[in-house]
Amino acid sequence: MKTLKKAFIALSICGMIVFWTSQAIGEDWTAEQKEVWAAVQAGWEALKNGDVKAATAGQHDKMLAWWIRRPDPMNKELIQLGYKSWISQAKPNYVKLEPLAINIVNNVANAFYLFKWQSSNKEVFQRGRALLTLVRQDDKWLAIGSLSSSCDRPAPCPYDW
Repeated sequence: MKTLKKAFIALSICGMIVFWTSQAIGEDWTAEQKEVWAAVQAGWEALKNGDVKAATAGQHDKMLAWWIRRPDPMNKELIQLGYKSWISQAKPNYVKLEPLAINIVNNVANAFYLFKWQSSNKEVFQRGRALLTLVRQDDKWLAIGSLSSSCDRPAPCPYDW
């Protein structure tokens, strides 16, 4: 009887570990998590297609982003200018995204993921990690904040920190 009880406990623990691991990497996402991930992908796909208007359509008017090489966070207007500059200099033709975790609390979601992109001239390549925070408004997930950093080296903190 004790052996059966121990086996049951061991199987239960293994089952929980498998469940939590699959949740973390997105194998068994809820419908809401899939919607959030689709919003993340849509923004990147729009940038890959050179469509700044579509890329920023999925952003809240109060969007703030802190990009890898920027010393300060940027508002939506500066993000649009940054996208235009980026696309004119090194439009990505290859983009790979790897979701790590998406957590949702009420109408706010955090999407953690890795990204890689390369320009068509293959001279510009970047990989990094990102956190995108989205808010559900009028049945649509809109990005309201993001933070990205390099996977290769941490960027220095701005100012005299």
